[in-house]
Amino acid sequence: MLTGLIVGCRPNSQQDTDAPRTFTPVDVPAEYRQPQARAAYLALHYWDRFDFSDTAFVGSAAPITERALTDYFEAVFPHVPYDVAAASIRNLLDRAVTNRAMYAFFTSKMEQYLFNPASPMRNDEYFIPTLQHMLATDSLDRFRKARPQAMLAEVSKNRPGTPAADIHYTTETGTTGSLYTLKTDFVLIFFHNLDCGNCRELAAAIDASPVIREMTRRGRLTILSIYPDMAADMWRQHLTQFPASWTHGYDPNLEIANRHTYSLRLLPALYLVDHDRHVVMKDAALPYIEQYFAALLSPPTIMQPRANK
Repeated sequence: MLTGLIVGCRPNSQQDTDAPRTFTPVDVPAEYRQPQARAAYLALHYWDRFDFSDTAFVGSAAPITERALTDYFEAVFPHVPYDVAAASIRNLLDRAVTNRAMYAFFTSKMEQYLFNPASPMRNDEYFIPTLQHMLATDSLDRFRKARPQAMLAEVSKNRPGTPAADIHYTTETGTTGSLYTLKTDFVLIFFHNLDCGNCRELAAAIDASPVIREMTRRGRLTILSIYPDMAADMWRQHLTQFPASWTHGYDPNLEIANRHTYSLRLLPALYLVDHDRHVVMKDAALPYIEQYFAALLSPPTIMQPRANK
């Protein structure tokens, strides 16, 4: 006689909760061989194996998630067009937003790595899709949207491809000038502070750069050194720290600070603008600017078809 019926087996919930978490990104199919194609595939599928419902990934296993996020940045962003990267970020946040803790984790880490001026990965352009997502979602009330709205206004200034805000400056001799009256094909704007070790180091690296020297020798580049403050006497005392061949100026009316024309969260900062004074690079690292100029100075050779004999 059957006296009992097993209708189910109850799992050990404590063991499941404490089980170690792992995350392995999706495998890229073998037919995607080129780096750009592999990155485009990862942009769409990197997070396919991630369990966005498991809050342990933003709790005890948060280091795993944070490492996965930084690996994602490095695997995708340098190798795909901006619109593909932006769509990938929105897709990630669309998945995370279903869990409040998960969404808070990912948006805070996006800020830490892409917006924090001390982050080597900082990039306002990649942070913009995160801010736009935060403003569009129904999961945040209007009070929680106030901060991302303010940050979006800040990072939207002087975006690459847009006209740079003009800079009005006064030189050591008392003459005045502006960014838009300079005549060279490019202007490298070097925002700096006084008695700033990092500023002196960057200035020395710029001055020693062979490609930048060649661009200035050819008359194609002006280096505009701007002290965004009005302490003229102190500024003059520090001018000997920078190359005399540069154009040096300070902001006597605090126009940059008062009108918030440039987002200068950390100094020094480099902006590159072209002949039309459109922004080419914003708050860029010197090696990227050198690569850009190197490509201009030594463009790839275009193979011409051989004539038939």
